[in-house]
This record gives sequence, structure tokens and C-alpha cells, in this order.
Amino acid sequence: MGLETDEKVVNYIRKMVAQARSVVAVLGIEMLVEGGGYDLDTNEETYRVEELYGYTPEDMLSTSFFNAKVERFFRFYKNEILTMEVNATPAYDALLKLQAQGKLSAVICQNFHGIPHGIRFHKTIELNGNINSNKCPHCNKLFDLNYMKNAAGIPLCDNCKKTAVRPNIRLLGERVNAKLMTEAANVCEAADVLLIMGKDMYNDRLEYNTDPSRSQLKILFSREQQLSERKVDFVIHDEIQLFLPAIV
Repeated sequence: MGLETDEKVVNYIRKMVAQARSVVAVLGIEMLVEGGGYDLDTNEETYRVEELYGYTPEDMLSTSFFNAKVERFFRFYKNEILTMEVNATPAYDALLKLQAQGKLSAVICQNFHGIPHGIRFHKTIELNGNINSNKCPHCNKLFDLNYMKNAAGIPLCDNCKKTAVRPNIRLLGERVNAKLMTEAANVCEAADVLLIMGKDMYNDRLEYNTDPSRSQLKILFSREQQLSERKVDFVIHDEIQLFLPAIV
């Protein structure tokens, strides 16, 4: 199989997934990286970005930075975020198989690059927005991803002329949409198996907001070998795209 996870653990998780009536997948940074993206929160990326732009990714992906330094925000955003190509992996095929079996209740996307093109889930909760959606904060006109990519400098609303178009993503410092968080928390609580596919850049810990009195299998996928205490049943260090097809 080529997995580093103990075979007994793999077999146990496979059995629990087979018996589950409801599985929820929370897509985090690991899914983004395995699909061809990169984690801007690593020490290497933080150093590279700060050397190039003069600020850390965390600084620039914030509401205060967007409001105060919009030109620098878009230079970073267009060069680093919008050029990131995230593709489907065998992990998505495994989730689609769970969906075909009637087990996949929801996919919660924590990354704002969204679901790769061609992948369709019945229920997707985009907790932090999506780079494909952009809106003028003045007149509410919507703009697609190509408009943002092709704009020279700051993408300005072609209706208002002077207003910067705002990406419909949740920037650091902003609260998560309460309605979406409640919806996500509800599907997580109702799940028999919770697949947590990588860390969340916002540290919302949505995956732990479940009823402690309810029996639920929580599996965290992380390539990090050193982890602080997590309220999960298993931490899997294998690649998701290798492990998930093996248990579905």
C-alpha cells in the first residue's frame, strides 16, 4: 500500500468509514498543497514573501492592510494568490466515491481557492469565501477571476471607476460569516466520521466544535511531525491523496 500509518489503524478507519452514515470532509492547507498550491504560513514562505514585499503574508492578507495599502495588497494578491493553480488529486476522487455511496454529507472548504474545476459536491460550505467571486463595495457589481487577474494594478470597478473591487474572501481580522459557521458546525456535529484535511490558517478550530457526548471518529491529516495536543482520534502523516483512496 506504501503507507507509513500502521496497517491496523488503516483497517480500523476503513471499517469505520464503511459503517458510517455521515462523513464530513474539512479541506485545509494540506489539500491545497497536495493539489499544487503552497502554504504561505511556513517559515520558508513567510521569509520569501517578506523579503520580496516587505511584509509577511499574514500582514498583507488582513483587512487593515487592504484598507491602508491597497496597491501593495493587490501586488501581493495577484502575484501570489491568483497565480496559484490548485488541481484535483485522487483524494477528491475518493470523496466523490463517498458521495456516490450516499455517505458524504458535506465538504467544508477552509481554503479560499475553492474546489478544483470539474469536481462537484452536493453540499459545499465555503467558510472563508472564494477567489472566483469579487464585488465592488460601493455599487455591489460582481466581477470574475479573469477581471481581477487582467486588471492593471488595482482592479477598479468599471462602473464606479475609482472604487477598488474587493475579493469575496475572508481576510485576517474579519469574523467568519455566522450563518456559514453555524451551518458548518451543525454538519460536523452530525457526522459519524470527520476528515480534517490539514490545518486552518484562521485557527477557528471548527473541527472541534462537536458534541463531546456523541460518538464520532475524528481524523486529522497533517505532515507535521510535532503537533500540540489535538482533540482527534488519529493524526495521519501520510499524504491525503494516498491515504483516502485506501480507506474508501
